[in-house]
Order: sequence, then C-alpha cells, then structure tokens
Amino acid sequence: MKITAKDIAREAGVSEATVSIILNNKAGHYRISEKTRQKVLEIAERYEFTCNPIAVSLATRKTHTIGLILPNLVNPFLANISTGIEKCAQENEYALLLCNCEENVQQCVKYLDILQKRYADGILLVLPREKEVNANQRLVEAALRKCRVPVILIEHYLQKASCDFMAVDNVQGGYLAAEYLLKKGHTRIGHIAGEQFTRQRTCGYLKALKDYGIPIDRSLVMQGDFSIESGYKCGKRLLGLGVTAVFAGNDYMALGVWRAARELGLRIPEDVSLVGFDDDPVAVVMDVPLTTVRQPGTTLGKAASEMLVQKIEAERSTYQQYYFAPQLIERSSAAAR
Repeated sequence: MKITAKDIAREAGVSEATVSIILNNKAGHYRISEKTRQKVLEIAERYEFTCNPIAVSLATRKTHTIGLILPNLVNPFLANISTGIEKCAQENEYALLLCNCEENVQQCVKYLDILQKRYADGILLVLPREKEVNANQRLVEAALRKCRVPVILIEHYLQKASCDFMAVDNVQGGYLAAEYLLKKGHTRIGHIAGEQFTRQRTCGYLKALKDYGIPIDRSLVMQGDFSIESGYKCGKRLLGLGVTAVFAGNDYMALGVWRAARELGLRIPEDVSLVGFDDDPVAVVMDVPLTTVRQPGTTLGKAASEMLVQKIEAERSTYQQYYFAPQLIERSSAAAR
C-alpha cells in the first residue's frame, strides 16, 4: 500500500507540515519535540515512505533552491566565489540557479524578480560595475527592499539596502601591497586604481604611505578599469614619471604594466618593482612571477552561502557584515631599492 505524508500525519496525530519538516531534518529549527520526531520517523520507516519534493515544498513553503546573480562569467575571482557557493549548496542539499546579468543593472533587477517567482529561498548577489549601479542606484535599492526572500550582497555594499554583506577586506589588501614595497625601500610608488570596491584598495595604499611618513603625490594614482590595456596605458605614464614601483589594482593591470616596462626597456624587478592583486592564474605564468595579494574567493563564496542557508532556515531578521583577510603572496616581481 502506498502511503502519503497525510497518512503519516493522521497516524502520528500531527500536521502534514510537521511531517514534512521532520522528514527533511528541519525539526530543530521549528521547536518540534524529540518524541514527536521519533514517532513520525518510526511510522515513515515502517511503511518505507519516500518524500515527494513537490509536496514538501508546498507544505514547508521552501524549495531548497538558492539563486546566484553574477555580473559576468569571465572574472576568475567570481568563478572562485561560485565554486565556494556551489560547494556549500551541495553540502546542504540546495539546488543552485545561476544568472548572468552581463553588467546590466536592469537585467540584474529582472533576475531578482524571476528568482522570487521561481520560489528561490534566498539570493546571493554580486552587483554590476559601480558606474552602472550608481546610474540606477534607486532602482537597485528599491528592488532589494521589495525582495520577499533573504539577499546577501557580495563585494559591493549598498547603504540603503537592508541586506547582509560579505567581502574581502580590500583596505587591508591595499595596505599590505603598499607596505611590502615601502619595506623594500621604495618611496615613489605608483598606483593604478580599479573600479567599484577596489577603490578601498587605494585607501589602503594611501594609508600605508601616510603611516610610513611618505608624502602623497596624487599624480602617481591613476584610474584603470581592470583590463590589461588600461594597465599598459597607466603603466606607461607612471613609468614616465620615474616611479620605482607600481601597485596595480588587479593582476591584469599588472600584466599591462609589465608590457609597458618591457617596451621602455625596463626590467622587472631590477628597474621597477611590481605588485598586483587577486592572485589570478596569470600571476604565475608571467615571465617574472608576480607578487600579488590573494583574495580567498572560494572561502568567501562558501561563507556567504552558509550565511544565506542559516538565514533561510532560522528566518533571521538581523543583518551582518563580514570581511575576510587577504594574503600577500611573495614571488619575484619586487626587489629592494
């Protein structure tokens, strides 16, 4: 005889929703007594009952699905974050829906709506480029405030959005890079800033200069866009200003600086020291392996996913911010002055 959750509920003297919660190992979150849990499990085992996931979803109003919205699928750091998220989802038996908004804020907002309509229990979100978000900030903040499920922002924080937030400590990362060069005797250090949250890396760079008593020369801080080409253009200008070292806001821009130095007949690290950020695979395949600041992307993604699962299952209403410490990876691209 085929038995249903309704039959088990009737025999156990509990609701069908309680049966679904117990059979999906969620009893601890709903204050269900151990006696009731054992009774339901005994009846289910006696009749060799197997859960219907659709029925469970209807009873618990949970689909065991989380959504992930990314600004692109080519950034290696985002790939590491995704790996950590997927690992946590697997461990907690959650399905993962991946959405690529291609740096488009309107598409990002559409995906927030779509994931809720598909009954995702929660959403992890890495926003598009800062200039895109700034141009549509009210739209993004309004969409996040309207969300009916928990949302965790990764890397890009919005003050007026009531969301949990998780990121790498970019200020500390910028400080580590600049301090490393300062300790090697460099005082004329150029910096190529990136977009969005990487401006905090610039803050770390400036703080290190201040702490070591080095006057800040704003002409040595240039704006890039994460690309090799922007690193090349900014690097050429910085090298023309006589810097002895360059801290690039990411490894791709550092690669551009290396190319510019080679064209100018300068050697790394003999003539110019170079430090990047991210610890991208490109860092170890350069002619001179790149000293860089490593971001714990996989760890960050896993922690963000774990925070989301906890918020879904415990229905926590408070909001948290958490920052991960970066790590300086010393290779061969920097030398003492």
